[in-house]
Formats: sequence, structure tokens, C-alpha cells
Amino acid sequence: MAGVKGKSGRKPRNDGKKMRAVNLYIPMKETYGWNDDGKIDWIPETWFLQFKRIFGPRWQEQVRKLIRQRTEEYERVHMWECNCENRLLKWHRSQEADCQRCGYEPYELERYRSQQQARIHARDAKPQQSALSVCPVCKNPLTLEVDLHGRKMMRCMKC
Repeated sequence: MAGVKGKSGRKPRNDGKKMRAVNLYIPMKETYGWNDDGKIDWIPETWFLQFKRIFGPRWQEQVRKLIRQRTEEYERVHMWECNCENRLLKWHRSQEADCQRCGYEPYELERYRSQQQARIHARDAKPQQSALSVCPVCKNPLTLEVDLHGRKMMRCMKC
């Protein structure tokens, strides 16, 4: 046995990075989803073997890259960001109105990511207005008319 006892493990990093290496182990059989028969579809073990064969010793790096890309995409589309420092605590789902830790309250568009979703989930929903039945100028009732093109419109007979 060569080497010094207790010194054969992972060596300290000298490049200034503070992150630690995290091992990623994927079992050879994972559920892929439910098929039409209500049974579990298993990913064939040969897919994992082929993936490892294609990417060689860097297969875990490829899986980590895919995890990072999918997570960033999900955050960009479905979540909003506050001012907290911790990455896990920084991202919130759109159901959360504000951050409990830093007190940040996002704009509606920042929270819901689209004008339509912001309108649907508006905090101060305006009451829906009823159809106009009285003329705003002379206060006489409006009558329904159909023009030459078949469009319906309400019109005041005096104004």
C-alpha cells in the first residue's frame, strides 16, 4: 500500500472555488411514466448503458448539465426572483404573493410572466360592468339597431 494513511481521499481545492463536488448516482431502473394500460413504463437498462457508453466518464457531467438547463428554464417561465442571497430561497412560485424573508413584492407581470396571466390573477379585480342600457347624455333608454352589415348596436333615438 502506497501513500500516507488518511490522505488518499479527495484533495482540497486550490482554485478558489467554494462549491463541493456532489456525487450523482442514478439507479438503472427509473419510472418513465404511466402508459395507457395504467402500468408503469420502465426505462430499459440498456438506455443508461448506452448513455454511459456514448458520453464515457463524463456522463454524470452531461446529466448535471441537463438538470441545470431544465431548472433554469422552469425558473424563467414559472417562477419569480426576490432579493434573497440563497438560491433555493430566492425563487418563488407564482402562487406566492411576496417573499416572507426579505419582504420583496413583485410586479404582476414579473410574477405571472404574461399580460394574460396577470389579468386573470389580478389582485384588485374590477367588477364587471353591465351592458349600457341608458344613454349617458340624455338618460333615455337605448334601442337595439342592426346596420347594413349585420352588426348590432345600442343607439339613442334623441341623440
